[in-house]
Amino acid sequence: KNSTSGGVVYVDHARHLTPLTLTYHATASRHLTTGRTDVVPPSTSVEVDSVYCPRCFSYCTAPPTSLGVCEKSTGGGLGGGCGSATSCKDCPICFCPVSVSIDAAPVSAEAGDDKQLLCHYLCGYCGWSSQECGVTSNASKLKKYQSSRKGDEDVANDWEKQRQEIIFEISRDLEHCLKQKVEQRNKHCDSLFSSIVEIFIKQEKEEERNRRLGIGEIARKTERADTFVGPGGWSLESLEQSLIEKQKEIDSPWIWSPGGLVALSDTTTSDKVSVEQIQQQPNPQQTAAQMVITNAASNLRSHLLPIPVPFRSRVSRRCLAELATGKTGIVIKPKLNPLEGDSSIKFGQGQWWKKDSNAVNVVPRVQLCCHGSNPTKQSFAALLKVRNATLGVIRLRLSGLSVSADSSSATIDQLELDNI
Repeated sequence: KNSTSGGVVYVDHARHLTPLTLTYHATASRHLTTGRTDVVPPSTSVEVDSVYCPRCFSYCTAPPTSLGVCEKSTGGGLGGGCGSATSCKDCPICFCPVSVSIDAAPVSAEAGDDKQLLCHYLCGYCGWSSQECGVTSNASKLKKYQSSRKGDEDVANDWEKQRQEIIFEISRDLEHCLKQKVEQRNKHCDSLFSSIVEIFIKQEKEEERNRRLGIGEIARKTERADTFVGPGGWSLESLEQSLIEKQKEIDSPWIWSPGGLVALSDTTTSDKVSVEQIQQQPNPQQTAAQMVITNAASNLRSHLLPIPVPFRSRVSRRCLAELATGKTGIVIKPKLNPLEGDSSIKFGQGQWWKKDSNAVNVVPRVQLCCHGSNPTKQSFAALLKVRNATLGVIRLRLSGLSVSADSSSATIDQLELDNI
């Protein structure tokens, strides 16, 4: 007897083996269809209904930008991209959500005792601040609105309204500063790409002109020969000479650094400096996250910028077997608002879907509790646990598998049902 517990996989209309949790029950044709994306051919088609930000839960029917990141900009209070002029951002160090904070700027000797306010992104988990990368905005105009004004209610409301407008303007300046940093970082790579595109466009126009006039074929062949072979022609000596020059570059005692060429011996003079440099360098995960917004790799911690939060999609699925017969075939369709159905909403709590044909709500769940065998009698026994997910009566038929070509099917003996 083997007391092993395991689930039973189900076969859909395309004969794909799928767990019950990933299976849908088409209501029109009563087919089982799988939601797996790793099977060929697929059993369902996927359609994106809406996208939403997992931080502020703002949603739209289509991504507003090609990057598919949160760029919500609404008026209101301050904090975390929700209700401010800034969109939702993540920390480039620990990838936790960052908030918009207004704090006193570091006091310098030239400024004296006059403290200035500074608006910046701040991570509450690791303490990272966008002051390291220079993404800040001046918030000194908020100094006269720090304390609430007492008196008439209308005057106090106007005072608070003006304060909120100034906070919105400061947050918008912070977002604008970040965009300028990103454009400045991508300026070199964008200009390089534009120049490459212009070169190919000119070459395409020149080739089209020569093709139209029917000239320049011999000249182009000669030019290619001079380019790849060289003026002296190809030889074994020239190939060996090029290999020797490349080996000299590899064995050179000079290495490249952001400040220029540095001797290899100079980089190992101080262990303390090397440790500090290593601490200032981002890890591969942080560098890869920056490639979402910048084209150049970030070599220092001070180059890391806040990361925009990518959208998440809400998709609907259709059964391909029903679509082939001209039916709609919708097996699951979510609501556009990701919060609709949440307990924070007054109405419609728990109603997350417009249509939900998940098979776990209709099809009985079969589980293998234990099994055993008797080799002398050539008999096998298995204990199955069947759970009815519906409130009504279901009919379940258990049939044996064929054991030989002579017998059509094997019989199931000593069948016991314990209805709970």
